[in-house]
Amino acid sequence: MENKFIRIIKSIIIFLLFVVVFAAGFLLLGFFKGQNIDNPLADIVGQKDESLILLAGVDSTGEDTGTRTDTLMLIKANSKDNSVDMISIPRDSYVSINGKMDKINAAHSYGGIDLTMDVVRNFLGINLDKYMVISFEAVIKGIDALGGMDVDVSDKVGAAMGISPGVHKMTGDQVLSYVRFRKGYQNADLGRINTQQDFLKQFIKESSKIENLPKLPKVYQAMKPYIKTNMSLKELSSLAMKFKSVDSSKLNSVRLEGEGFNMGGISYYKIYPESIENIRTTYLNSFLRN
Repeated sequence: MENKFIRIIKSIIIFLLFVVVFAAGFLLLGFFKGQNIDNPLADIVGQKDESLILLAGVDSTGEDTGTRTDTLMLIKANSKDNSVDMISIPRDSYVSINGKMDKINAAHSYGGIDLTMDVVRNFLGINLDKYMVISFEAVIKGIDALGGMDVDVSDKVGAAMGISPGVHKMTGDQVLSYVRFRKGYQNADLGRINTQQDFLKQFIKESSKIENLPKLPKVYQAMKPYIKTNMSLKELSSLAMKFKSVDSSKLNSVRLEGEGFNMGGISYYKIYPESIENIRTTYLNSFLRN
């Protein structure tokens, strides 16, 4: 039987893994390199014990601007029922950035995570102040330190990627290619989002196995340089302790719906107003601006 210390560490690690392993298939094992924040945990908790965090996947966390986000996802965690909603924002979403229309993933290139946060707030009309930015290098370093990962490839995904369905032992590089692949899907970026969210659930199940606990310190050291957040260790740990276990049946994956269009030879994705309203009222009601 696990002692109390091991249970506490496991619950923290599993939740942090879940929080930051988002649509792009990122891993996080251990604690984050956060900024010092004076605000208590209540600052990140909305009404009814709900917390909202923006997860952004980039090619590099070393530069504040000049790099587009490859993945954007809002994570809303409810500590009362231990449920978590993963709300994916298509990277080609056509939004207003500094008064001009552009793809939402361009915001980080123009103004880093601060501008990205502003764009998401204005686009959805929500209060949002916590973020995590994760480099794709974290995928490679983390999974390799873990010793690779078994990924169950579905028939549909296998056909799109040109690989056989079933369980594949993947290295960090292979997992990164898997979660970033998009060209073979009929719906391109949306197909990739589905693959990423499915991978997230698989990884949570895999990482929660007790036999992987001894590997976590090594994984943490490998990934630490590639994670940036404005949440303190105290905030992350306190939030994590609210979730004693991760039940895949309570992981809800949704995305903003819309349709693609082409303008000037560039592909964009127009989000339906009714989809925005549905996401706001169904999942983000506690965080709506007054």
